[in-house]
Amino acid sequence: MPTLHLSDAEIDELDHFLLYEADVKDSMTLDMLDGYLHALAIGPSTVKPQQWMPRIWGEDFEAMVPPMKDIDAVNRILDLVTRLFNSIIANLEDADGAMMVPLWSTFKDGDKERDDAEIWAYGFITGMNLCRDDWAPLLESEQGQAWLRPIQLLGEDDFGPEQDALTKSPADREKLSLEIPDAVLAIYQFWLPHRRAVYERRVAETLRTKVGRNEPCPCGSGKKFKKCCGAAAELH
Repeated sequence: MPTLHLSDAEIDELDHFLLYEADVKDSMTLDMLDGYLHALAIGPSTVKPQQWMPRIWGEDFEAMVPPMKDIDAVNRILDLVTRLFNSIIANLEDADGAMMVPLWSTFKDGDKERDDAEIWAYGFITGMNLCRDDWAPLLESEQGQAWLRPIQLLGEDDFGPEQDALTKSPADREKLSLEIPDAVLAIYQFWLPHRRAVYERRVAETLRTKVGRNEPCPCGSGKKFKKCCGAAAELH
């Protein structure tokens, strides 16, 4: 049985697939995908894989994966993407303390190795935009705007008149990039009570309707009730 977290070799495998084998024009890069999945993991809404998976391959893509040679190849890519998503959630829910382990670019700037989360941030904004209305309480709060500022400066088009000046140099982009992990953890904590409340309402509704243990779970996960809200003690 595969482990939850991807190995370095599996990360390279997914990276290579996205760059060279997906055979679709607008598929995400690995850093964009990681930002996208972080937005889905920490946000206010549970977005079903049927909604978020096609966007990985292109803005107007409708299938879960691009055309591939055989079912084993399809299952392999679905497994890698799903495990990357679940590993992000596991890092946030770590018993020893929530943490963020981003997969974004670094590059040489003279003799210095610099972080550059610009593409990662674009992916995060793409994930937010799948349910942007649900993010309104955070977007409208002063604290939420402060948390999102480095992500929006790097990843959102036409964020504001100061955007070009604040993202012009590699050092500027690195400074903003290094502000993102703490911001992501703060946003995760902001939405956590909301996500717990939604989960508890779903469980309560499930109990009221007396769903059979072998029937589909009413939360929409696609699993049987006994393997989902009827047994789970964690959010999904």
